[in-house]
Amino acid sequence: MSQSIAIGCGSAYATDRLDWAVELADSGLVDFMCFDRLAERTLALAQIRRLNDETTGQDPFLPEITEAFAPFLARGGTMIGNFGAANPAAAADDVAAGLRKAGLEGIRIGVVYGDDVLDHVLDQDLELDELGTSARAIRDKIVSANAYIGAEPIVDLLEEGARFVLGGRIADPSLFVAPICWKLGWALDDWDRVARATVVAHLLECGTHSTGGNYTDPPYRELDLTRLGFPMAVVDEREAVITKLDGTGGAVDIGTQRTQLAYEVHDPAAYLTPDISADFSQVTLEQVGPDRVRVSGATGNPRPDTLKVLVGVDLGFKVISESSFGGPGCIERARSAADLVRVRLESLAAGIDDLRTDLIGVDSLFGDRMSGGEPVEVRLRIAARTHDKVTADAVAAEADHLWMGPNGAGGIFTRTVPAIGVTPAFLPRDDVKLRTEVIEA
Repeated sequence: MSQSIAIGCGSAYATDRLDWAVELADSGLVDFMCFDRLAERTLALAQIRRLNDETTGQDPFLPEITEAFAPFLARGGTMIGNFGAANPAAAADDVAAGLRKAGLEGIRIGVVYGDDVLDHVLDQDLELDELGTSARAIRDKIVSANAYIGAEPIVDLLEEGARFVLGGRIADPSLFVAPICWKLGWALDDWDRVARATVVAHLLECGTHSTGGNYTDPPYRELDLTRLGFPMAVVDEREAVITKLDGTGGAVDIGTQRTQLAYEVHDPAAYLTPDISADFSQVTLEQVGPDRVRVSGATGNPRPDTLKVLVGVDLGFKVISESSFGGPGCIERARSAADLVRVRLESLAAGIDDLRTDLIGVDSLFGDRMSGGEPVEVRLRIAARTHDKVTADAVAAEADHLWMGPNGAGGIFTRTVPAIGVTPAFLPRDDVKLRTEVIEA
């Protein structure tokens, strides 16, 4: 076992850019690249794709990704990601085909199965607290249920020699925790060491957020964001340092790392993942060089007995329409147009679950809690969630009729998409039966 690991972030969401991540992979500075490709609705939408066509549901960008990172793999690098989404088997096939196309035969592909727990959710009639109901009560509307997978099966696959590991709903930090613990020989029940890996994972998992993407606040804090660097870390038994490629934009400093450290952490003393209950309350950050921050002080407690399950619910259709109003009186004219559409939609009320009208630039983010000056232009947003496509199309038509008045609307854009909601549930860990497989390209 090596005494250190150099690990980079390859993506933080489904359509994250590849070029900057490829630059990091090709730098020769990292051994592992980890890719988070799933957000909550991304997975539910992938499940719908699979329901319509059982050969789909995996990350649709896998062929492009495999080709782009083939040189990294050829040099001995290892890739880990939740590319499987709703269909890990199909994802593995895509990777194998991509590797063979790139002339990389013999690379072992590790696949994690078992995060699809829809049958368990329905059989056990799990409570869906956020919706105020239970799974069976809305079983016809539930389209998916996926448990968050931890690091354990990934470690097993790395131990078997896999160099391209993929699965479905692998938890974001677990993608990084697994290779760190495996490479350094850290046991997955050595809670303080797993906590050290987890805090590094948390600082890497959101990609360019960590290098300044969500830190700038012009004119007070400004960074060069034109070519942001993806974050990487060098971890050994003694320390963990977050950094990025020299010459790339953004920054790795106390400010950017402190911002990311707090991101999506509800309780700093109990950051829950499938691997651990991590305590970040005593974490310290130290600038140890240009774009180099040492992180230390994380400790850990045993992992939760339950796994979070993301339940996807079919909520019908969502219509979003926007139109612009400019010049004097633009707010009043936009409000008048919104009122008009609301009146015209009254006959469709039985098929509409939710209807919003907002003025972007006036009240779309904060409602009436913050007031500003009179803008010279506003954009009216009409958003509705409907039971069915027929009602959705009727709502869209009414919004589009603003083209012909009233009040000088312009630049109308309307989109109708399936409305997929997601809600959490929890399953006993032992009820989630995971399985791994290794295939060769």
